[in-house]
Amino acid sequence: MLACSAARIEMKVGMKSTLLKPVLRLSFPSHRTLLIELFCAIVLLMSVGCNSGRLKTYPVRGEVVFADGSPVKVGTIETKSVTHSVQARGNIATDGTFELTTYTNGDGAVAGDHRCVIVQFIPTEEIPNYRPSIMGVVHRKHSSYSTSELGFTVSSKGENKLRLVVQGADPILKSTTDHGHDQIPEGTEGSPKKP
Repeated sequence: MLACSAARIEMKVGMKSTLLKPVLRLSFPSHRTLLIELFCAIVLLMSVGCNSGRLKTYPVRGEVVFADGSPVKVGTIETKSVTHSVQARGNIATDGTFELTTYTNGDGAVAGDHRCVIVQFIPTEEIPNYRPSIMGVVHRKHSSYSTSELGFTVSSKGENKLRLVVQGADPILKSTTDHGHDQIPEGTEGSPKKP
């Protein structure tokens, strides 16, 4: 440990000179002490590790399907730990399967209860006469933690294989005169001419 010292300090006040006695002694640690302190610091850093503050995760794999058993073919599953508020996510493959990631690719999720949502980006462009399909679209209630009702528990022991069953989007109501197409405005190319 380093300490300051003053071997001889003179203070001049006016014409008088006053001699001050040393208060602290200058001392340097020995090389052996420095090596021991350095070794302890390295051991401490190694025990803490590079991912300090991270909770332990456990692999989680599963599938997202509709009630009829058909797979959800696109989207992302996002989960939030009820206890720790740590999130995990995974992309849904075309066969409905997913693998969760919290910190690094495929590391899973923290142990305990989780709430989850399914996020899908469905284009709804403003194209005249375009009616988007709801085939393969998950009901919007599954896109919010407050309404999703989806959840599961991650175990620290054994396999975490999930099967999440979701509701499909509400069908688009058709009128009795509608054959699946919007009316084409008159005067547009391809529209029927009035007699």
